[in-house]
Amino acid sequence: MQCPKCYGEMDNVSVDSEDSVRIDRCQQCGGLYFDQLTRGDIAIVETQVDVDSGDESVGAEYDDMVYVECPKCDKIMDQRLTEEPVRIRFELCPTCHSTFLDAGELRQYMSAAYREEFEALLPVR
Repeated sequence: MQCPKCYGEMDNVSVDSEDSVRIDRCQQCGGLYFDQLTRGDIAIVETQVDVDSGDESVGAEYDDMVYVECPKCDKIMDQRLTEEPVRIRFELCPTCHSTFLDAGELRQYMSAAYREEFEALLPVR
């Protein structure tokens, strides 16, 4: 699979033994692709924060990309964005609910200051 932002090669890095949440990480930019991410998956994802090992300064370089194609279904992914009380911005496919987070965003969004707002931007299972 190709990264939807930098077009680098992606590797599966899921550590969930039941593979209920598939995560791929870009070898080049460190971005994370979730095959499907919903509010019900947050409890699993919070145990896998270590897969977000990319450099957040590299992730920030790709943060403002607007037209990002879903690697699963080739649709343009929606930008999920909030500015208050914290700034959150990531890509979510409106068709298949796959999600892309730039390097460093998973670590940030799973922190206590961001988690509730991030979860509210995800679709309900």
